Amino acid sequence: MPIEFFQITAAYSNAMLVAIMPHVSDFAKKLDLPTPQPVNISQVRRFNCFPRSDHIGGRIILTNGCAFIFDHGRVENFESPHSYYYLQDPDLIPKFYGPVKLTPTQVLQIAHQAIKKLGYTDAMLSADRPPQITPPPQNEGHFIARYRIRWYDPTRGHDPNNPPLSIEFEVDAATGQIQMLNMLNPNTYRPDLNLNIRPLVIGNGPQSMPVGSGWAITPVSQEYAKAFLKAIMPQLDDFVKTSGILVKTPIAINDVDMTKYLAEYNCGFVEGDPRAFIDMQNGSRFLYSHGQIIAFYAPDVMKLPGRDNPHTFPGYEEFQAQFYGPINMTTNEAVALVRQTIRKLGYSEKALHVDQPPRTYGPGWWGTNRIARCSVEWREANDGPTYVNAEVDVAKKSLKSLYINDHAITDIWRQPPKINVSASVGK
Repeated sequence: MPIEFFQITAAYSNAMLVAIMPHVSDFAKKLDLPTPQPVNISQVRRFNCFPRSDHIGGRIILTNGCAFIFDHGRVENFESPHSYYYLQDPDLIPKFYGPVKLTPTQVLQIAHQAIKKLGYTDAMLSADRPPQITPPPQNEGHFIARYRIRWYDPTRGHDPNNPPLSIEFEVDAATGQIQMLNMLNPNTYRPDLNLNIRPLVIGNGPQSMPVGSGWAITPVSQEYAKAFLKAIMPQLDDFVKTSGILVKTPIAINDVDMTKYLAEYNCGFVEGDPRAFIDMQNGSRFLYSHGQIIAFYAPDVMKLPGRDNPHTFPGYEEFQAQFYGPINMTTNEAVALVRQTIRKLGYSEKALHVDQPPRTYGPGWWGTNRIARCSVEWREANDGPTYVNAEVDVAKKSLKSLYINDHAITDIWRQPPKINVSASVGK
């Protein structure tokens, strides 16, 4: 689902706070945090409700200064007013001076026990691996009585040399009191709260849209759409054979998902030119515009315009896993494959600007896994219009998408076929 932005009314904010408080109180009780038990609404000094559909929750600050963030169905963050690592005023550093009575081993035991008390296992949070321990630092000859313990999750993230943070603690070196806890591992996620009040949606967040969606489309009659599809089938077949993409040929009308094709606006006129989105039964997609196929997307393409990919875990991670694979070609070889395909299709590299160095992205990492996809893009400098972009499967050495911006490069326009059928809807 696309991200929605809410209007935060008093009714919605209050309902959210009431729903969150039992979770906060339970969290504080399990970890014996420095706050009166049970934690209730009378102790709340401030509540900031999140205004987004992908983050159901908010930040609570109690009258004693303790703060909690509730997100993804659980308490994600706790910060006491005595947290050194959340300190904003360096003049207050002397207040953290104190004796170091606990050893790193004892502090680690406190952290492991906290994980267990919250209902997780060390393995779930990568806490069965060696942590990063920051011992109490010294300042002007005094110890700042705080340990910092961090575990990172090497099974996630886009750089195995810089894995994302899984969980971190700040522990008082004198008392063993947890002064800060931050949980970012998606294994801790729980279902979002289900409130009895629905907030007013005031807008949507950024989302991908189909190619050409910014252009007004005049729909056509189904008779015209069918006749147009029949007329361009030879071009579609030739595009597949010439480009070498993995689509069965010859292509027949029965290979097209006619329900999608005949849907309103999938075939129509854009500024007087016939345009058609052609979805195949096998999941492939083509876009026809200005007398040619200007876009192709394979069924297993990673980046598909208009598709709403998962934004949260575990869906996001499951989506990423579809593209794991070995790296069997270099980025330069991926670029060469795109250029070779463009030449085969009869385009001039100069006309499409692909004689210039492209921007490339990937193949990437997700934890220790390789995402075997490389994006290749030619566009004008300073974030100008895109001329060509493509996605290459570097495991199978094959093209998964190719898009040529026919509105940015008008020199490539060709004549579409003439259709002797009325295009007017209702005729």
